[in-house]
Amino acid sequence: MSQLLRGEVWLTTLDPTVGREQAGTRPALIISDDIFNQSHAELVVVLPITSKSKNVRSHVPVSPPEGGLQVASYIKCEDVRSISIQRFGRRLGKVTVQTMNEVEQRLRIILSL
Repeated sequence: MSQLLRGEVWLTTLDPTVGREQAGTRPALIISDDIFNQSHAELVVVLPITSKSKNVRSHVPVSPPEGGLQVASYIKCEDVRSISIQRFGRRLGKVTVQTMNEVEQRLRIILSL
């Protein structure tokens, strides 16, 4: 498998889930540090991406072709997940620095950082 790098969008398998967690095979943005991503933990911290607009303030919009996405999408900053590297399929692309800055800003608010 290729290296998993911060800011990249990968197709991931998020099932099984519980409650209102984002389910299915879908794009996810890697937000964890590259050193952590390559560690023996074999875990990566991601944010699922959805194509459904729910007008949620914690969502960051992404327009194609950014991140290798093919439809207008939303990064779900409220849905921080640590997942196994075995859940990663293929790399779709990478988001811009501006998008990562917006994601970081929302995470600071959500997580009181």
